[in-house]
Amino acid sequence: MRFGILGPVEVATDHGPGTIARPRHRALLAYLLLHPGQVVTSDQLIEAMWGGAEPSSARSQIHVALSELRRALRERGLDEVIATRPGGYLLALGDDDLDADVFRRHVEAARDLRRRGGLEDSARRLRTALGLWRGHALADIRAAYAHAARQALHEQRLSAHEALADAELLLGRHDALLPELSRLVEEHPLRERLACHLMLAQYRAGMRAEALRTARRLRERLVEEQGLDPGTRFAELEKAILDADPALDPPAGAVTVPAPPAGTTPAQLPLDAWGFTGRARELADLDLLTDARDTPSVVLVVGSPGVGKTALAVHWAHRHRDRFPDGQLYANLRGFDQDRAPLQPYDILRRFLSALGVEPGAVPEDVDEAAALFRSTLARRRVLLVLDNAHGADQVRPLLPGSADCTVLVTSRNRLRALVAHEGARPLPLGPLTEDEAAALLRTAMAGRAAPDGTAAPAGDDGCEVATRQVAQRCAYLPLALRLAAAQLIGQRHLTVADYARQLTTGDPLAVLDEHCDLDGAVSAAFRLSYQALPPGTRRLFRLLSLVPGQDFGPATAAALLGVTLAEVRPRLEELCIGHLVSEHRPGRYTMHDLLRSYAVSAFETDEPEAGREVAARRLVDFYAETVYEAYPLLQPRRLAGEREVVHPPRERPDFADRAAALDWHDQELENLVGVVALTGARGWHRRAWQSAADLLAYFIIRRRWPEWLAVLRTGLLAAERSGEPEAVAHMRNALGVVHKQLGKYDAAREHYKRAIELAAEAGNPRMVAAFNANLGGLAINEGDLEAGLRHLRIALSIPEYGQHPQYAVAAYINLGCALIDSERYPAAVDALRRALAFAEAVDDAQQACYAHHNLAEIALREGDRSAARRHAEQQLRLAEEIGDPLRTASAHDSLASALVHEDRAAAVAQWRAARRLYRELGHRIAGVLDEWLAVLDTLDDPLDDPGRLAAADESRRRRCRHLI
Repeated sequence: MRFGILGPVEVATDHGPGTIARPRHRALLAYLLLHPGQVVTSDQLIEAMWGGAEPSSARSQIHVALSELRRALRERGLDEVIATRPGGYLLALGDDDLDADVFRRHVEAARDLRRRGGLEDSARRLRTALGLWRGHALADIRAAYAHAARQALHEQRLSAHEALADAELLLGRHDALLPELSRLVEEHPLRERLACHLMLAQYRAGMRAEALRTARRLRERLVEEQGLDPGTRFAELEKAILDADPALDPPAGAVTVPAPPAGTTPAQLPLDAWGFTGRARELADLDLLTDARDTPSVVLVVGSPGVGKTALAVHWAHRHRDRFPDGQLYANLRGFDQDRAPLQPYDILRRFLSALGVEPGAVPEDVDEAAALFRSTLARRRVLLVLDNAHGADQVRPLLPGSADCTVLVTSRNRLRALVAHEGARPLPLGPLTEDEAAALLRTAMAGRAAPDGTAAPAGDDGCEVATRQVAQRCAYLPLALRLAAAQLIGQRHLTVADYARQLTTGDPLAVLDEHCDLDGAVSAAFRLSYQALPPGTRRLFRLLSLVPGQDFGPATAAALLGVTLAEVRPRLEELCIGHLVSEHRPGRYTMHDLLRSYAVSAFETDEPEAGREVAARRLVDFYAETVYEAYPLLQPRRLAGEREVVHPPRERPDFADRAAALDWHDQELENLVGVVALTGARGWHRRAWQSAADLLAYFIIRRRWPEWLAVLRTGLLAAERSGEPEAVAHMRNALGVVHKQLGKYDAAREHYKRAIELAAEAGNPRMVAAFNANLGGLAINEGDLEAGLRHLRIALSIPEYGQHPQYAVAAYINLGCALIDSERYPAAVDALRRALAFAEAVDDAQQACYAHHNLAEIALREGDRSAARRHAEQQLRLAEEIGDPLRTASAHDSLASALVHEDRAAAVAQWRAARRLYRELGHRIAGVLDEWLAVLDTLDDPLDDPGRLAAADESRRRRCRHLI
């Protein structure tokens, strides 16, 4: 193979694998490798590199970069790999030139062998295919196209893993599968097929209780993160395991293969840190400390959070794995994991023994006996153990080998003095990087970052170098902080390094930690001194700010917590800033370092009376809930009726001048809004919780933030159910239907809508019954079931409480118009949509007006009235931009392009690219359709030569998009 993309991009030469030094050259090569044998246009390359945000010099930059890439390939003996063709560039590959192609051929061959009954050969081919992977695909590519391409390749990898697990289970190798399947399920906890394979392997290995625990974990995650139940196959397998169904036993004739034999070599090291830089002295120290003669080498790498303990240990382990031919074992002991409890030694012993070939049933139940078996298994073997993130000596001690041929690397925030005193562990304190190392890490992490004007950042620029060192200094030379700083600079191309350095210099970006990072040590003592020096009212504000769930907050939030005005809270915020207990990271927005937040939580629990905690929490909830409620009419006219439970009305809340100001506030406060709804539910204020969830509907519909809305609605549904109000549950079910429809999960949406209708009927609320029928009708139309869609819409419009009120009926008439369009009854569709438009204008509903204009434009396009189509598309675009709705803005650009393409092809292409950029930002499926369409457009003749052909092709595309939007 001459090229590799299943990991960092590789180019094979006579001297072994190498890489292309310049990031943009690497990215161009990788894109061409993803499209071998195809002519790739300059426009495609520009879009791939910049994602629609290209500089004016993009075309010349691409031309220069391709020339330099060709030269770099020639220097490696690869001549004539990239050829110039009419319209673009073509990369020619042989059958075995690219690792991804070889991987796919192995997988296809494995499938063919499986179909012909060659199960063993099929498994062997799949293992060969998976062995080609060297880490994350396109690991060193940061261009716009990389994420989607990487995801597609990783999906192929996961499918191969699943096929291999399926074959191995049929071959009776369930014991051998357990370690790898456990790892994969941990990395992909919502992947049902992987979970089913693991459950079956656990059951066949005699671990029935563990198989049921795996099933329970998947169910909980699916409900928590997606609001869904598992599929039929999973449910059937779970029931079979509960029933101990004999059908789950290995297939007749299969030879049960035990866990790997003693000679198996585990290789469990995680991926080496990308761009690892510096640490020459520490790496040399590790070489010396691990050079033991008579006892096992136990080296303890200790330091503060973010100092790079894991990266150093794993990097050293990769460099020296040849010293340990009998394997490398790795475990994250989770000693300082805020979400999960530390792993118990016995759990790690079972995992390690299984990897070393010990059958699960042979592992003693007693931890001391299991540890003794582990030491015996390692006797006379050269094995490296990396025990990451240890909490205490007792967690590590049972995992230590007795053989002098083994080496153990332990990382911890604590010193683990008992391990040093009793087991002879050799400590390696890890401090920050040197200035030169920190600057080098920043440069590596920012490699390929464009300058603010879109050009490549200049190399060797003295001013840039000075600014880089200033950033490194303000980050205290901590690797984690440096990587975060680099990520911010990469994400904000308009910001120069010098400007970013000035921002960091204005405050205290990171506190200098002691080597323990223990809040009872020097850091907490420093916090305590600053905290106790504050006036009582400011001290109370600091601890109350621990209730704020998001990363930052505004002055109004702080005022609400204390129950004071903005004028009263501003001096206290200023005092907190002077004491470096909060920082104003941008005008009017304040933030708190994570460790300071932890200290604030501790002070809140110890210094704030219980009554004060309750009042402050309710003040925070009422502030956000009332602000959202009062802003609702600016976003959408149909606000949910009903009284709100306001215990502590805010003394002041934001007063929004217009829709844009209201949306901007919601955008800034999104993390807090989601967190406050969760806080409301957790406090048991159920009515307030579900009403707050309902009042966020208008914002989420406009901004299309589906994951956040799902989180809010899960809390809202639970609160509604606990409130005992059927109408509340119906509202939440209907909203969940809306989200799942937008996500393309139509089955789930249908179930939520149907349940909402049932609950509304039980509650005796005809208007809700009508509204939810209108939504169900819209879903049926999307699915192509026009008859069902029209039936539900007629039900909705026949109910007077709904059909005779414009603010409600407008949605049904929009959906009715869509159904009539799909059935090609255009005059009737125009009537329905004009009525909808009139209703929308009467109640000032700009969002529904957008929908009406979009569909009227579609009818005009189908009837060949491009002037009317353009008029409606421009109206939609104006309204969508006014209300800040990115989806409707994108669809307006799309319709406008279709209206323009026959007269001004360049203008139309510009509109389609604008639409594609917005769809991509939304993660919408239509972005892919537009990718295909723009490529097809390049192959079509001038539209003036054959306007009918172009119109037909475009209409076909739009019809496809209508069922995706």
